Amino acid sequence: MTSKMKVSGQSPARTKMIEVMAMKGLAQRTQENYLASVCSLARHWGRAPQALSADEVRSWVVGRIERGLSPRTTNAEISALRLFFADAMGQPEKVQGLRSRRIPDSLPRSIPEADVERLVQGIKDLRYRTATLTAYGAGLRIAEVVALQIGDVRSEEGLLRIRSGKGGHERMAHLPGSVLDALRRYWSKTRPRPSSWLFCQYSPDRPITAQSLRKAFNASRDRAGLGRDVTFHCLRHAVGTHLHERGAETSVVQDLLGHKSPEATRVYARTTGAMFRRLDHPVAAFAAAV
Repeated sequence: MTSKMKVSGQSPARTKMIEVMAMKGLAQRTQENYLASVCSLARHWGRAPQALSADEVRSWVVGRIERGLSPRTTNAEISALRLFFADAMGQPEKVQGLRSRRIPDSLPRSIPEADVERLVQGIKDLRYRTATLTAYGAGLRIAEVVALQIGDVRSEEGLLRIRSGKGGHERMAHLPGSVLDALRRYWSKTRPRPSSWLFCQYSPDRPITAQSLRKAFNASRDRAGLGRDVTFHCLRHAVGTHLHERGAETSVVQDLLGHKSPEATRVYARTTGAMFRRLDHPVAAFAAAV
């Protein structure tokens, strides 16, 4: 992966950090977040970060935690500091005392199938409606769906090429036939317009943005009266849960979502209420007589 971030005119420390992140193949969004964390540290102390002591680095992290930073975000910032000090600056002693926080176990936030249908159908713009349907059908993250290009759709194989996967990795995602049909209807209504992007802005040389897609999703969510904790990413969790409820094996869900490890997928295999209600429970044989 080649970093697209600006390098000229920057401090040697920042340039070195960008080079290290590019060599590690970190996604562009991750690189931006890591740089923002180190910049925040430098602004807090008013000095170049490489000139700070281990105690100052630790004090900044503790202060962030005390102000209510979540364990997940704290761990991301600690990862940024480790990369900067240990890998880029050769100062591993400044982050040796930092420990990642334990993230409490929790089930992924899912929503019922009926709510997914309401959300998709409630999006007024055909581009965003079809993009949201595609994200749910293929289990895509928002960054993955907005980056889709026309050539990524492999109709004969029923596959999607995902260029902007987590960690900058590419993968192939399965495309349900019903979603492919919806894409064809979308294509017939919005084309011909020369563009390499599957979901483009009114200017065909630019794709829709994650921000605009999220805005369309949130507007539909609010009209449907669903809580603000229902986010676009819930669609990815929802399809994993729904497929499992319909009897899909964990390996199938893992393949769809692009998880490297079955452990990441196994959380969807926990028994849900819908599955439990379909069980032929042995208590039914005598409960009526009680």
